[in-house]
Amino acid sequence: MADVLNIGTSALLSLQRAIGTTGNNIANVNTEGYSRQRVEFAALPPQLTGAGFVGTGVTIAAITRAFDQFLADDVIDRSSSAAGASTLADLSGRVDDILANPDTGLGPAIDDFFAALQDVATNPGSLPERQVLIGEAEGLAQRFQYLNDQFASLDQEANVRIDTSVQQINALAEGIADLNDRIVSETVRSGGQSPNDLLDSRDQLIARLSEQIGVTTVAQSDGAVNVLIGSGQALVVGSSSTQLETFTDPFDVRRLNVGISGLAVQSDIGRFLSGGELGAVLEFRGDILDGATTDLGLIATGLAATFNDQQALGLDLNGNFGGNFFRPLEPTTVPNISNTGNGVATASITDPVNLTGDEYRLRFDGTNYTLTNTTTNASSTGPGPAFSIDGVDISISGTPVAGDEFLIAPVAQGANLFDVAISDPLAFAAASPVRTSTSLGNAGSGVIDDAAVSSVANLPLGSNIVLTFNPDALGAGVPGFDVTGIAGGPIAYDPSTDANGVEATLGDISFTLSGIPVNGDSFTIENNVDGSGDNRNALALAELQNERTLNGGTATYQDAYAALLADVAVSTRQASNAAATESALLDQSRAALSSSQGVNLDEEAANLIRYQQAYQAAARVIAVADEVFQTLLNATGR
Repeated sequence: MADVLNIGTSALLSLQRAIGTTGNNIANVNTEGYSRQRVEFAALPPQLTGAGFVGTGVTIAAITRAFDQFLADDVIDRSSSAAGASTLADLSGRVDDILANPDTGLGPAIDDFFAALQDVATNPGSLPERQVLIGEAEGLAQRFQYLNDQFASLDQEANVRIDTSVQQINALAEGIADLNDRIVSETVRSGGQSPNDLLDSRDQLIARLSEQIGVTTVAQSDGAVNVLIGSGQALVVGSSSTQLETFTDPFDVRRLNVGISGLAVQSDIGRFLSGGELGAVLEFRGDILDGATTDLGLIATGLAATFNDQQALGLDLNGNFGGNFFRPLEPTTVPNISNTGNGVATASITDPVNLTGDEYRLRFDGTNYTLTNTTTNASSTGPGPAFSIDGVDISISGTPVAGDEFLIAPVAQGANLFDVAISDPLAFAAASPVRTSTSLGNAGSGVIDDAAVSSVANLPLGSNIVLTFNPDALGAGVPGFDVTGIAGGPIAYDPSTDANGVEATLGDISFTLSGIPVNGDSFTIENNVDGSGDNRNALALAELQNERTLNGGTATYQDAYAALLADVAVSTRQASNAAATESALLDQSRAALSSSQGVNLDEEAANLIRYQQAYQAAARVIAVADEVFQTLLNATGR
């Protein structure tokens, strides 16, 4: 009877554990991350008898959790993608709102400024129109500075988000490493049985970690899980975790980078990180925010430089050549904070049309300098110390040492520093510094017009320039204009072919000749001493609005701003669409995982009834064994 009693006892004990496991499942039906546990029954080794093998009962081989690694990995990946897309959509949407809002955007301010400029061109001698122009210019400057301040605020918010995310990643990595240690220890202590609740806790931490940064997990034979981030950087290996840290950018003390804690020389690993909130913030800052700030700075720098260049070619109401209308903007040069030499980098803008908005890094190796475009990674090496690239001249003074680096950012501070340089409405140079006149004695229909200058270096003129038509100016039968007062003549001009107009140049002065002059007809180019009614330079300044003076001569000011708006809008729309898609996919992945691993109350209720009935039957087996044993004792008189 001992065998039957043992069989019944083993059944009772096993079923008792099964009922307990089922009850635990029911109790944790609402516990986040809990995986349904199930009892694995196994028959005890049979006993050999003369009649063959007889079973000896049942035991619990293991209590396992319902777990699907593929579904769990899919949830981790989707969690990372969804968190990243949501963060990117939120941040990029805020940039889009700032730029596209007519009350804060740049487009209306540019239009208002050039509209005021047109008013001055219509009435160049009127002081009220000139004062309005300066007011609109100040409004334009305020708009540039406001947008730059908004971007700077977002940059500081990105710093806070990066620092917070790094702290959370470190805490989660430590938690995963600690659970790895406990899981390995408990697995060994239990003889290979899985500590299911600890495994669930670790999975939860990994899922939370994936919301901060994209991760890859690698299971180990001892039950531990290694966690990798970026391009394979180990974050957790067994019971050890690598700590991330934030550190100040060597070229910008206002910016935080992400590195590995404990290294002697810190290196930015942000470009290798992707996914999750941290990856999204780094992507937003590097691609969208920096791009918008640079494009805005390019517009500001290009507008100030081209407007000042044309203003300098005009004459103001005081009879002076035009000074700077806007504050001249120069490239920002920053030494690496680790530099040990006393080298100093300086840069100046020589051609605003060729500015690209790219930044450049100049490194000295002890003999040569290497200049690298940080956007395209194109580089050139030479002895220096002077370089010219994309409309910017760069030079190094002092004594740098090997390893010293300098960052040259031609337009980084353009929007921040954009400002109006004049306050006196008389100082606006609406007039041209030279004027033309036609001799009253001319008998033909010849006309001189559109006089303009490309430089005022040789002005004012020492004497008047006189052009006199001569049918034999360039030889017998070759007509043109004889020139006195400046070198460069005679000028070829054939009334039979050039009557519709040809452009001519003498020194820094260009003009148009047209019509049919006759022998002896003359024109005079002279200094403009009274420009109160002259609007020629104002018209040239107004025309800048329509000229392609940016991005290598491919874009107007409005074109460049429209391109900035379009880029940000496209990035925002893509991020928003990705956020919606990833959220839906994450819900699907979680539903699939819950279906596979979650607790089903109907199923657990059925199991509970099944185990209860089996338990009652096992108890009956023990009762029968006892009755048989008692009968045997009574029969033998014992």
